[in-house]
Amino acid sequence: MIIGIGNDMESISRIEKVLERRPNFLSTILTPAEEAAARERTGKHYLEFVAGRFSAKEAYAKALGTGIGHAVSWQDISILNVPSGRPVMTVSGQKNRIAVAITHSGDYVNTVVTIEKWSLWQRLFAGDNHKEG
Repeated sequence: MIIGIGNDMESISRIEKVLERRPNFLSTILTPAEEAAARERTGKHYLEFVAGRFSAKEAYAKALGTGIGHAVSWQDISILNVPSGRPVMTVSGQKNRIAVAITHSGDYVNTVVTIEKWSLWQRLFAGDNHKEG
């Protein structure tokens, strides 16, 4: 059962300006693991990574219907890539299934997050379909 779907679009150049004005912005919105992953990138890829994580966290808050700061904080949400490159979102205390898509085009990043409640039956019989290969 779908609990919520959130979408967000951000200007990468806007995020770049925020990073220039607010040096602590990165440590505010990214978990330590995300920040380490961001610092492995340079130039355009660094900015896309940061903007993508910011946008995905905003999309999650929209899917939840609460916004950031009410039921969830920036640090509660982590988005890291598995070896295949697919981003995986985890949220502290969250037992629902979360799907995230992050895409970049020109100066924009667009993200979609879906939160799905899994029943006990689905958890028991999902098999290998939901394991990372």
